[in-house]
Amino acid sequence: MLVHICCSVDSHYFLSELKKKYPDEDFVGFFYNPNIHPKSEYDLRLSDVQRSCDMLGIRLIEGAYNDRHWFVGVRGMENEPEKGERCLKCFDIRLTESAKKAQELGEQKFTTTLLSSPMKEQEILYKQGDQIGMQMGLDFIKVNVRSNGGVQRQNELAKQDNLYRQNYCGCTFALSQQRQKQNRLSLEMISDIGGRKLPGSIEERQEIFALRDMLEKNNQHYILTQRKKITWRLLSGKISQNGNVIPSYILAHSDSKDCKSGQIFWGYTQIATQTFHNATHNTTSQNPPLCQKLLIGISKKDDSVYLTLDSLNTLAQTSYKDIVDMLYNPLSYECELHIRKIICGDESINPIIIIENPIYDNVKITIQSVFQEEKIFQVVDFVDFNQR
Repeated sequence: MLVHICCSVDSHYFLSELKKKYPDEDFVGFFYNPNIHPKSEYDLRLSDVQRSCDMLGIRLIEGAYNDRHWFVGVRGMENEPEKGERCLKCFDIRLTESAKKAQELGEQKFTTTLLSSPMKEQEILYKQGDQIGMQMGLDFIKVNVRSNGGVQRQNELAKQDNLYRQNYCGCTFALSQQRQKQNRLSLEMISDIGGRKLPGSIEERQEIFALRDMLEKNNQHYILTQRKKITWRLLSGKISQNGNVIPSYILAHSDSKDCKSGQIFWGYTQIATQTFHNATHNTTSQNPPLCQKLLIGISKKDDSVYLTLDSLNTLAQTSYKDIVDMLYNPLSYECELHIRKIICGDESINPIIIIENPIYDNVKITIQSVFQEEKIFQVVDFVDFNQR
């Protein structure tokens, strides 16, 4: 039997129950989900499904990630609500491809783990599966694993086996609608220009679950948990003077701003860099100096602080040639927060702006940023007290 798999949370319990109902059946999983956006999220879910299938002893085949074909298929349905016409078309696309794969493999039966999702209409899936099965000469297996506490057991199993529990269905349209209702930004659809793994990003999740896999491989104990954190994203930032844009870099946790700076006063200040000496961050030196004089600009009109690129290089022991170099090869997020702590203190959110040379006259500051609470996955490795 071919089983179309949508995600590990649904498939892990569904396949476990399916094996009980059909103990003599040889199952093959088929991961075909071009609806999942962005690609990094698709890769993370695929990896977790592979882990689940390995645990259950089920062979997994990956279908093509032809997202362009999917977008064409749902064209005109972008604003449909979840469980609406776009979802029906999405099911049709994925189930049709799954039936084709079943035919190709010589299977007589197929089904889908979508049936276990409490977010999907079972009767609609039954009907679509039957129609596609009739067209392809296959039997669509209708299984209800939700009833009699099945949804609760599914959630418990997902937590017990440390699965990746995603917080949206998959497609960019549903994600956008969901986040709008929550009055939140879709961090999943934002990538850092320098390729950093920012807190709350899919790239960070990939790193966390890769750590989980490594600990399991090494038979190390760990706990997979989620913790609330305030995350920050820069949506846009521009410093200009007389209509001319000045190359600049906006440091992490800089709040939104739309104003003129007034006169900027520059001076040298002596800052101890012991924090950087002990910190872990991506600098070129393992032993930065413990004390340096840094050239800093302060506007009396607003709370923005300016730091020359040379001073940044001195403080962080980097060797950036210009602002563009820094944009595409940024400091680590943690390092930027250390700089903020040293210059402006813990929990400060005033803009800290890196520029190549001092500017004394009035500049226009336009920064759009967002602070947002996110539940961040974390893996904590530990020694089990009971085994000490």
